[in-house]
Amino acid sequence: MIFSNASCLLAQDTPGARAIGLGGSAIVLDDVWSGFHNQAGLVYLKGLSAGVFYENRFSLNELATRGAIVALPFGNNAFSLSYKSFGYSAFSNSKASLAYALKMSEKFSGGIQINYHSFRIGENYGTQQTVSFEGGFQYKMTSKLTLGAHIYNPTRAKIADFNDERIASVLRAGAGYKFSEKLQLLGEVRKASDSDAGLRLGIEYWPVEQIAVRGGFGSEPSMYSFGFGWKLKTFQVDAAASFHQVLGFSPQLSLTYNGSKK
Repeated sequence: MIFSNASCLLAQDTPGARAIGLGGSAIVLDDVWSGFHNQAGLVYLKGLSAGVFYENRFSLNELATRGAIVALPFGNNAFSLSYKSFGYSAFSNSKASLAYALKMSEKFSGGIQINYHSFRIGENYGTQQTVSFEGGFQYKMTSKLTLGAHIYNPTRAKIADFNDERIASVLRAGAGYKFSEKLQLLGEVRKASDSDAGLRLGIEYWPVEQIAVRGGFGSEPSMYSFGFGWKLKTFQVDAAASFHQVLGFSPQLSLTYNGSKK
């Protein structure tokens, strides 16, 4: 179970400090980080967008996660290329992805993604590669309420023949409600094939136009999170941290470029 345990660590990552600050509840968001959480949200981008992030899991350099994404919407379509990796030279796990999203109506959008995984654990276990798929949808029921669902790796892609090691599949479903342009509440349920169902809750508040404050909670595993964002014209800086009662803090920093259509 060596490779599958490594894949679980990567699957639990939450790229983008905005999502971390919201307790990991991100499937109804529609920023560039949708390429990692729910590709359907990519169609709402206003132009070429990109982001980079770095997370120091439990404040250990050996458990660091880093990644980048670039996305381009055109008409009712959008594409994204993304990459993220976890670990260090003797224990690493990475995923390169290509996504496509389509806006099917004013209220409904869907997206799919293909992933190429690479796992490396020391000299004795070597390296393994495999391919997986994921996809989801978003439904803007009203101007305030958005519903979403996403499934990751429904075929449980095989990593190794020995012991039939496979990447876990993950099903997520949730909603977001905007009380105003300044305040929104998000929530989702997440169920992995190798663990119990967990809840993610998050709240985001913009006291002024350029500054956001966020808080969140998650179960399975249990954790609390907080964060803030700073909007600078076409760039946005987000910082957040999640807290596990036993393992401690996991801080993350991300930088986002939000382009606009010419």
